[in-house]
Amino acid sequence: MIRPDLHFHSTASDGVFSPTELARLLQKADVTCISLTDHDTMAGLPEMTGAAYDRGLAFIPGLEISTEGETDVHILGYGVRHDDQKLLSLLHSMEEERVHRFFSMGKKLEALSMPLPLDEVFSQAGKSIGRPHLARAMVKAGYVASVPEAFARFLGRNCPAYIPRENIPASRAVRLLRECGAIPVLAHPGLLHWPMERLLPLLNVWQDAGLLGMEVYHPAHQGEYPVWDRLARKRGLMVTGGSDFHAENDGRHGNLGDTVPFWPSAMEDAWALYSLARKNNR
Repeated sequence: MIRPDLHFHSTASDGVFSPTELARLLQKADVTCISLTDHDTMAGLPEMTGAAYDRGLAFIPGLEISTEGETDVHILGYGVRHDDQKLLSLLHSMEEERVHRFFSMGKKLEALSMPLPLDEVFSQAGKSIGRPHLARAMVKAGYVASVPEAFARFLGRNCPAYIPRENIPASRAVRLLRECGAIPVLAHPGLLHWPMERLLPLLNVWQDAGLLGMEVYHPAHQGEYPVWDRLARKRGLMVTGGSDFHAENDGRHGNLGDTVPFWPSAMEDAWALYSLARKNNR
């Protein structure tokens, strides 16, 4: 039986477990079909491929691209090739921007009397560094009690240490993923907190650019799964889902396998995605 989790993160971006450790945890959670979707990097995919094979897990190589700047639209890409030069070129420019943003936000925290060992944090996290790394360092330093508190008081949008991201159009990411033979999927649309009159016209634009799916079964959508499921299927979009796992019980995301009990068509939907990804990569 297929039990999917198609959205989680490793130490290659802002997760706390390596791909090998994640494979062990996924097997323990009785998840059988998986996709590692690190933020703006494919660095963890080779290790995840081997770890998934060793544990008999069906694996779809993926990533999550941050687009639209302050609007914060995330596009999941499934069936990516970790050596695709077009995609690597975009990700390299995004990594450089992430590094600059990380150190700039660190300087803002220092000005707020919260200095952090930025070089040490960066050396441990690598180029796919982000706000969660700063938040964890703030907890370790005793400035805040938790990662959610760090975001709510200092690192979230309109907070004193926040710096906006570069604006990459979602349509550009969608087109690029299609050019690379990957499957672009809109991640957790409920987290946009947009009324339908705003979302639907943009869905038209993104579908015209090549969007093929929508992440329906995400922890943020609990209580609204039927709404998002109907919308996706009505528009002819593939249905996906995942925990968005970063760390165990972190207060901001789900735990591995969390969405499976709420996803009645999980086997069929995951198989459709897995089959198309394999077909596109032949």
